[in-house]
Amino acid sequence: MKALASFVGLGVCLGVGFSAGMLGSIAPAFADDGLPPAPPSMDPEDAVNPISIITGSGIKVGEGTIFQPQVGIETGVVSNVFYQQSSPVTAGLLRILAEVGTGSLPSQRLDIHATGSDQDANTPQTFTTPNPGDFQYSANLYASWDQYLSADNNVTSQGGLGGGLLLRGIVNPQRPLQFAFQENFNRIIRATNFESRSDTNRDVNDLSLRLNYVPNGRALSGYAYYENTIDVFEASSQQFANRLHNLLGLRVNWQWLPLTRVFVDVSEGFFTGIGNSQKVNSFPFTAIGGIQTALTLNTTINAHAGYTNGFYASGPNYAGLTAGVLAGYRYSPLGRVTALYNYVHEDSINANFYRDHQFQVSVEQYFVPFILFAQPELRLRQYVGTIVPGTTGNTRDDLIVGATVGVRYLFRDWLVGTLDYELSAIQTDFRYAVAVGAMTVDPSYVRQELLVGVRAAY
Repeated sequence: MKALASFVGLGVCLGVGFSAGMLGSIAPAFADDGLPPAPPSMDPEDAVNPISIITGSGIKVGEGTIFQPQVGIETGVVSNVFYQQSSPVTAGLLRILAEVGTGSLPSQRLDIHATGSDQDANTPQTFTTPNPGDFQYSANLYASWDQYLSADNNVTSQGGLGGGLLLRGIVNPQRPLQFAFQENFNRIIRATNFESRSDTNRDVNDLSLRLNYVPNGRALSGYAYYENTIDVFEASSQQFANRLHNLLGLRVNWQWLPLTRVFVDVSEGFFTGIGNSQKVNSFPFTAIGGIQTALTLNTTINAHAGYTNGFYASGPNYAGLTAGVLAGYRYSPLGRVTALYNYVHEDSINANFYRDHQFQVSVEQYFVPFILFAQPELRLRQYVGTIVPGTTGNTRDDLIVGATVGVRYLFRDWLVGTLDYELSAIQTDFRYAVAVGAMTVDPSYVRQELLVGVRAAY
């Protein structure tokens, strides 16, 4: 029966977290390098491993390849190891991080040749860069070891080795017709939502393929894409939530004005369970239109709206509006604030699907050599058709509150100190019993983390 308790409310026991970017995110209204999008920020259902926050200049190996090793260590305290509603267990945490990456030389490492370099001030200076080649890529292998510091054997049994692989590449990057891909594998380490030596560890593999059409000087561009996700739990008792996603789509962009792009995106998916999974087959369809624009040099707006339908083979289904807006304002050369609202329906490991109203604010500010960031978030989430064994057709309403606040201190270009605080809080009306006649369980919880560390990159 504990296997049931470890899964029920899995969307909450995975925790809420957020990855805050550096000020490199201060960008035009639209930035598309032709590659599939990088992995999203952490979500209660789609948590990701710790990622690198510093990149060194790297070691040049060969004519067009760079090698970049990184290491880090963090320590601190976790207020609620097991995501419990009552009697939370507090423990120290030691995390060791390592990453090794390789890839094409970034633009700043390519040789730049100048013509007219005769030291005559009257000679025009024109700069050219060598051909970057027909294939650009990056490959990063990363690992994290979480060790809880406690005399409680249940606590020290949690943690362990997390990590994964991120591989990105693009063929013919300087030509109108391009092929791009992204492969992202994660082993996600998570404790149960009750005190135990068991866990809810998952292996998630995301593959994205794109065929880009980006002719120079043309207003129209776009890409066809395919996305595949394999999401499996390592414990046999939790594999009734395993799932496989396949998604095909087409996006067309129209460059309306120099800083305004209009787009249409249509996609169709086939989602199903894996093995003995209880996931219901679905064929989600989404059609949206949107705009990405810069109102001023410092103000950007991205907005979209459209129709979505889950087409679930059985049980509850969704059909209706999907919409979102992201507004950004660069209030100083070294600071930016963004505000996000999203209304979405998504397939769920916890139910047929969930519906979200997501509200998020992000602030990033440089105070050289400090970098400060904060990202509070609120989600009004409803799970429909929960797949708790022995029950059907349940609806669950959650209030999800989260926040990340962090400080980075740049000792050197290759060495950074870190201080991170994370709050995760979920309140839900959902209750369940692990066995007939057993006590009713409330999967709500409040969890806080405070970690300090250092990371270095060569």
